[in-house]
Amino acid sequence: MATANAPAPSLAYDMEGSGTPVVFLHGLTFDRRTWRPITQRLDGAVTSIAVDLPAHGDSGGEPTDLEDVAHQLHRLLDSLSVERPVVVGHSMSAGLAALYASAHPVRGVVMVDQATEVLPFAQMLHQIAPMLRGPAFEQVWRKFEDSLGLDRIPEPTRALVLATHEVRQDVVLGYWARVLDTEPADLQAWIDGATRGIEAPCLAVFGRPVTDGERARLERLPDAEYETWLGEGHFVHLVHPERFAERLHTFVERCEQSA
Repeated sequence: MATANAPAPSLAYDMEGSGTPVVFLHGLTFDRRTWRPITQRLDGAVTSIAVDLPAHGDSGGEPTDLEDVAHQLHRLLDSLSVERPVVVGHSMSAGLAALYASAHPVRGVVMVDQATEVLPFAQMLHQIAPMLRGPAFEQVWRKFEDSLGLDRIPEPTRALVLATHEVRQDVVLGYWARVLDTEPADLQAWIDGATRGIEAPCLAVFGRPVTDGERARLERLPDAEYETWLGEGHFVHLVHPERFAERLHTFVERCEQSA
């Protein structure tokens, strides 16, 4: 396994295996190590590139807009001579994967327990914005975290995930700044416009029922499929890492055939 920091964007990454490049992007407050249960099960069948987002894990930088993160990611992949990867994102980074695919060539996109509908989430954040920005942040965050289903992740994976978990108010608010500073309907309209141009195959895997808005937006894409693994929670891919790794491998093979 190669571990390094790309000089320009200072994004830490792990790179291993060979074949189709697959980029793994973690969720907010975690880091690239959360993808180890998946990359280990892929066992070198693809070129796995697990990246730490800015201000996470071993990456430098400040929390920033996801568009800027997509730009930094492209610079990193360009420095590694990686072209047209399959981009896999969990939670917030599902949106990052979609934004990357809207601006740069990809073989495919995988979104884990999040798609391109943000309106309900943005409306919720606007309601609790004063608490998020004030001393009640930790109390609000605990309630938010209780809904994620971390307890569903089996050991020893759960211990690994918790070891990567670092919650900083400035980082959370930095990544949520655009959501908090934009009217929810306007934000949703911008995301709908930005992701309309995605033509690569897309796969979305949810650990909960899919909303009508998520379903409608996925069905607008020219080549998208979605699955619900009901009751498995926000970390659906880590509750069943073997199943997810197999599903991902099948999807990567389909992307290669489409290409």
